Amino acid sequence: MFSSDYINYLIERGNDEQTHLLSTIRKLPIDFFETLCAFLNTNGGEILVAYSFENKLIGLTENEFNILEKSIINGINDANKIHPKPRVVIKTVFYHQERILYLKIPNSQAVHTTNNGFNIYERRDTTNILVDNISDQLRIQEKKRFYYPDNKVIRYIEVEHFNTEVYNKAMKLILQTRPSHPWLNMDFEEVMRSSGLWRIDLETKESGYTVAAVLLFGKDEVIRAIFPSFRIDALREKDGFDGYYDRETFTTNLIDTYYCLMDFVHKHLPDFFVINNTTRVGIRDLMYREVFINFLTHQDYSSGLPAKFAITHTDGTFTVNSNRAGLNKNIDPSNYQPIPKNPIIGRFLRELGLAEELGFGLKKIAAFVNYFSDEKPQFHDGPTFLTSIPPISKKIILEEEVKRKEELNIEKPKSVYQQDLTSFRQFPIISNHLIKETQVDNSTDIFENLSEQKKERLTSIILFLGKAKYSTTNVLIKELGVSRETIAREIKILKEHRLIEFRGALKNGYYYLTDKGVEFAKILIANTD
Repeated sequence: MFSSDYINYLIERGNDEQTHLLSTIRKLPIDFFETLCAFLNTNGGEILVAYSFENKLIGLTENEFNILEKSIINGINDANKIHPKPRVVIKTVFYHQERILYLKIPNSQAVHTTNNGFNIYERRDTTNILVDNISDQLRIQEKKRFYYPDNKVIRYIEVEHFNTEVYNKAMKLILQTRPSHPWLNMDFEEVMRSSGLWRIDLETKESGYTVAAVLLFGKDEVIRAIFPSFRIDALREKDGFDGYYDRETFTTNLIDTYYCLMDFVHKHLPDFFVINNTTRVGIRDLMYREVFINFLTHQDYSSGLPAKFAITHTDGTFTVNSNRAGLNKNIDPSNYQPIPKNPIIGRFLRELGLAEELGFGLKKIAAFVNYFSDEKPQFHDGPTFLTSIPPISKKIILEEEVKRKEELNIEKPKSVYQQDLTSFRQFPIISNHLIKETQVDNSTDIFENLSEQKKERLTSIILFLGKAKYSTTNVLIKELGVSRETIAREIKILKEHRLIEFRGALKNGYYYLTDKGVEFAKILIANTD
């Protein structure tokens, strides 16, 4: 994009509806933000800034570039100069060793204004036209509004309707990721104006906070009043999808909902790691961050259909949400031109460092899935938007197999790979006679009145723990090849007979043999060698 040929093409094209050549040294011309506003309201464009474009190109010094760049950044964060805050690309490019300041301006999803919200411009040929006719203003408004309901102004919403704790949480997140962000020096109302969460509706002349502001920061009772059917369910499903082990329902703001969904993943799915340039990288949180941000950003919140995130019995996952369909077909992330559904929400989440540029999220999800599965993720854009993530099928490192030695006070297994663990299926079937011969106390048969298949599973679990030292439910499920419900029943029996016990926190603890279980396992191993 920034090759010499392309820069030469822009210079030769000169000023037109999507290109502007600006000659200056240290100061932006008075009409700079009018030009920026016009591009944003029309079809986007590109601006090149140099000392001179006449006859021979003369570029900027590094100091001049820095001064101009700072002026532009300060200006786009000043609601009096341009509102709402646009996202523009600012780059240094060189043409025949001459430094040029390059700006890429998108066709924005919002109507932008200058002069403290009083003036609207659009680009026609080489001229910035002041749009002061109400019919033309409504034409621009209607063009922008078609796909963007989060831009709607909600009457009578005031500052007291917002959750200040969530707002402070968002500002702390910006401070951690972007400590020089200009919003950190603004008060609440200034941030709302700068981000487009407060705006003037050109059709009704009403001004106020938008749907996006309510969804991001509204108190729970305010969100329920405006969106009575708003609900997001998180499910841990049973085998056959006819029930669930765990269910949580969220009806709160989108920022807290995002963190609640991440907590649900932490509770039910282990982290998994890959080696990237000799560095061990956990990809669970990175991948589900993209899944949930895409899930929350592109919903149709005016629909009565509750959204759902589900973890299946195989540890595959999927999200389903109502959607204003743009394609009504399956999506190929490598060849996808997305249509923004709630651009103001997406823009704000990008400022928090949570969201990617439009379209990049699906590509990152597909790249993450390739690390741990031979299957591809599925994305379908229809009346409901579906994202489906397959379960683990490749050799990866699981979190529970690299637990800190100091906390558990045990030796790490010789192998940390899921497929390297001894398979339950390698153990021989344990007969009733052998079980009775291996009693470690004077009680009756501990597996009395159980089926042969259940006895085989129970003794296999004991044999596995006798060799692997410890395990999680997920590892037992994958090794035994049964459902989570079946493993839960077998664990309950072993715990009742005090053969195994659970140590550690609920989210990341492990099952171990008790002293009684160790003795029982030794006898079983001796009789099966």
